[in-house]
Amino acid sequence: MKYNCRECPEAMRARCIEESRTSPSVKAMLHRAFAARTDTQQTWELLQINCLRIQEEEDARAPRESLLMRRLRQAAGREQVEPPTPQVPPTVAETGPVIEQIGPAVTTEVAPLPAVEVPRARPEAPGAPRYALTVEATKHRIAMPEEGELILGRFDPITGIAPDIDLSFDDREAMMISRRHARISARNGRHFLEDLGSTNGTKVNGKMLRLGERVLLVSGDRIWLGNCLLVYDLLPEWVSAPPEKIRPAFYFLSTFTGHRFPLPTSKEVVIGRGDPAISFVPDIDLAHEGHAATVVSRRHAKITFWKGQHYLEDLGSANGTRLNGSPVRLGESLPLKPGDHIWLGGCVLAYDVEIAGT
Repeated sequence: MKYNCRECPEAMRARCIEESRTSPSVKAMLHRAFAARTDTQQTWELLQINCLRIQEEEDARAPRESLLMRRLRQAAGREQVEPPTPQVPPTVAETGPVIEQIGPAVTTEVAPLPAVEVPRARPEAPGAPRYALTVEATKHRIAMPEEGELILGRFDPITGIAPDIDLSFDDREAMMISRRHARISARNGRHFLEDLGSTNGTKVNGKMLRLGERVLLVSGDRIWLGNCLLVYDLLPEWVSAPPEKIRPAFYFLSTFTGHRFPLPTSKEVVIGRGDPAISFVPDIDLAHEGHAATVVSRRHAKITFWKGQHYLEDLGSANGTRLNGSPVRLGESLPLKPGDHIWLGGCVLAYDVEIAGT
């Protein structure tokens, strides 16, 4: 994001909130979040759609032509400019997801085509150890990012807003996790935990965190979010690299209901919400995921399998798609790894793998 909304003048930020394309209840929630300093990158992105600072910069960069210059240009006969011939960019579907461009660029004497952004996977440090939080009771695995942040909490059926990691199903019996309970911040592979003013608090190894306090996580840490216990440790080796000659079973876990959806490796899969009115049923139908289903588009995202790995692509959904807290841009194809979490407008799916006997 271009700006940290927390650093903007209060009057400008309040105006951005009021002019944002959100409901009155969401605007009230945004005002409270900034007042309590519990705002996140997700709230900033809601505001930067209509960011006043960005609009001012664009207006300042816009060229202003005087009346005299316009008349001189018209007299010189430069008013009419022949429009360029439109070029049709190549489709990515014919070649599969593109990870990175290989080999040097080839130059010819033919006029160059306009630049086309090709879907790419976000870079990740090669060989870096992957850490995860695992819910003790349900074995729900939450992979930690190398950089960025994740908000842990539960789906709110009133506003339709969900955190990056929805623990609704894990907390279904105790109901002690807040909507925005805690934040994981990742910096150079290290992970910090912070409570966001939750009702029932956050503990690390038995110690209750104070509001605003951040602690560095180390392997073996036991974290309590309300009554939900999670353990921070390295992902098992077989998860990242399944043994040879053993066929792993991939699946999605709905973190709101606990439903599991097997994920094939033989075909393209569309994730969305079925609509009986038009007799439409996607391959993975989230229409029965309770309140969380209302934020999912009919054709929300697509999963493809390419060279032993699943890839995620947004299909122009109304409420957007995130991968581990980061927005998935339209046309971008990103690889999935066990423990990753996909945010579909607010309905969260955990991508994972299992092997018989493990």
